[in-house]
Amino acid sequence: MDKDIKYYLAGPMSGIDQHNIPAFDEATQRLRAQGYTLISPAELDGGAFRKEAMKDSPDMAGGATCLGHTYGELLSRDVQTIADTCGGIILLPGWHKSRGARLEAYIGLAWGLRFGTYHFGSVVALSNRFVAGVVAKELVGEQP
Repeated sequence: MDKDIKYYLAGPMSGIDQHNIPAFDEATQRLRAQGYTLISPAELDGGAFRKEAMKDSPDMAGGATCLGHTYGELLSRDVQTIADTCGGIILLPGWHKSRGARLEAYIGLAWGLRFGTYHFGSVVALSNRFVAGVVAKELVGEQP
């Protein structure tokens, strides 16, 4: 994977204990130590979102809000971040089960971004064709 571009870290958050922030933090720390430049949704909005999200884990997709923002507003912000600043997306385990991460992957495909998956502390490159296949299966309701 090319370390000269900025990557967005995509993965499941809604409905997971502490919004899966510990997994995002662990991946972010390890990958930055390996020289990757990353944007993690767990770091957007600074400490305010992190503090609120770590208190409890409402199902944001179910209509709950965090810091006065709806799921749609937070996802819109994340998609805009990808569009404005990223050349690739690194997918965390379970991304294919997350509506938001699948949308982020779909957007990345539309823009021709590069993809990788985080696996045991490192990144493995994924073909856009593979990512598209997973996203397409989810769109028609099949499990990958």
